Amino acid sequence: MTTGDSRPGPRPDPPVRWAAGTTFVPTPDGWLVHGPDEDFMVLEVPARDREAVADLIAGRIGADAALARVPDAADLIAELAVPRQEAVEVLLVGDGPLLAPLSRCLDRAGLIVRHGAAPDAATRVMVACAEHLPDAAWRELDSRCRELGVAWHRGHAEGRRWYAGPFTPPSGEPGYEDVRLRRLAACPWPDELAAYWAFLDAGGRPATPPDPAGAEVAAALIAADVRAWADGAEPPSGAGNQVGIDLVAGEIRRHPVLPVPRGLMREVPV
Repeated sequence: MTTGDSRPGPRPDPPVRWAAGTTFVPTPDGWLVHGPDEDFMVLEVPARDREAVADLIAGRIGADAALARVPDAADLIAELAVPRQEAVEVLLVGDGPLLAPLSRCLDRAGLIVRHGAAPDAATRVMVACAEHLPDAAWRELDSRCRELGVAWHRGHAEGRRWYAGPFTPPSGEPGYEDVRLRRLAACPWPDELAAYWAFLDAGGRPATPPDPAGAEVAAALIAADVRAWADGAEPPSGAGNQVGIDLVAGEIRRHPVLPVPRGLMREVPV
């Protein structure tokens, strides 16, 4: 009787993905490398190793194969290669002009997009998007994510701006409830702001839809934050910051948001 071979197959060795903006300029002794931070690195490579390094740079061989041929390539890979990323599933909820660019940007970041209505016990991270602020729905999502220990991000349009975040990990950083309470406390017209949110919740809409170009920027920022969190790094925009994107003024501003101690602030009635 014959049995199948249960031994594990060879480890995948995909091409190295270089950090965005990396450029390799050939020189007589190797390469001049222009890095993503606009700095330079001189890469001197012995003639016997140049073919292997060229194959590594061009993606004809992966990191494991390159290191087997040129152990000294380890420094180059450590400095400029994007680490292999975990295929994390992201629950994407909502609709509007932000939905399609978000789905695209999350997918391009190597994240698995699943569409749904609400997080469950299996959800690790969720992104919510809306054309206009869905205050009541996001209060409910904020509470649900805290209850389940789900990280979540969000984006919406308000006035002429698009807003992203803040990204809320499951570790108690500011969430949507903190944002809304801080906004009500800081607004010179809190009653009017609360009435405006209630109008949107009831199905009301502004006279002019938001500029979809700003949605592309918001989507890219949100995807970068989620990818960084999935890799165990600090999100580029940082938890606790809401990013406002104003293409008319040509501005992107980060607004720090501090947690509100529970019971300290109460909602302003309409």
